[in-house]
Amino acid sequence: MTSSITNGFYRPRSALARAIYEKHRNDMHLEELDKNEWYQVNSSLLTVELKEKFVQLGPDEETKEFLSASIDKSSWVWTQIWYLLAKAVLRRFWSITDINGWLGRGSMFVLSSAQATRLLPSAPSGPLVDVGAGDGEVSRRFAHLYEEKYATEISACMRKVLVGKGYTILDTSTWWQSQRFGCVAMLNLLDRCSEPRAMLRQARAALDPAGVLLLALVLPYKPYVEVTPNHKPNELLPIEGSTFEEQVVSFVQFMETLGFELSSWTRAPYLCEGDFAQAYYWLDDSVYVFRTKPIPSDT
Repeated sequence: MTSSITNGFYRPRSALARAIYEKHRNDMHLEELDKNEWYQVNSSLLTVELKEKFVQLGPDEETKEFLSASIDKSSWVWTQIWYLLAKAVLRRFWSITDINGWLGRGSMFVLSSAQATRLLPSAPSGPLVDVGAGDGEVSRRFAHLYEEKYATEISACMRKVLVGKGYTILDTSTWWQSQRFGCVAMLNLLDRCSEPRAMLRQARAALDPAGVLLLALVLPYKPYVEVTPNHKPNELLPIEGSTFEEQVVSFVQFMETLGFELSSWTRAPYLCEGDFAQAYYWLDDSVYVFRTKPIPSDT
């Protein structure tokens, strides 16, 4: 592993040395970030209701533990090289979701157990179902609050992972017809599924009268569907606005037309384990707890 110094700048020569050097620089930048900004909103752009129901969160210990673990994993040089090689070969046959499930990498984080407890009802009851659960790591942090835990997932690799974590797998087409749930979790699903409006109608039908919909949506809204040929959804959500806050207002208004009433909400980072280039990645997540309410079609 060789290097040179030219005009005061360190210049690693080998490809591996350059990659390690760039990762070190990226990770130093991540360390300097003010992570409290991930949770902030501009209240002047919100409605009165959204101001009242906003729950201010911050990077707690469980969040910091996830970030620390991601930094450690991304530093396993030979493991990361193996991931890159395996991904290059397997992506010809499998989806990225299947590859991550087989490799056991790419876990996500939205809410810690303590943060979820602040958002969710004080006395949750009934079973939980995580729709489009991935590897189950996101809902695992609060699933213990509910009597039983179920999941749906189209990836066969991820379904095996979920079973190993104690989830009962339900059919992706009929899950909402089988029983009623105390919590339906749709965490960063609506912008990754082909028919998000249909998914929301199914969620409403599946909820117990006292149940809640726990929903996370990355904003700005940029749908991408892994399983469609053009990666575009068959349905679009009518979300308007250019800022995070304006899109929150628009989305909550749309949810009201479907028979959902906002109970609480927050802003949090949608964190993902990193790779050889960067220790972790994040997107701006809006997280909501909705209850059902009557709509004209119900009467």
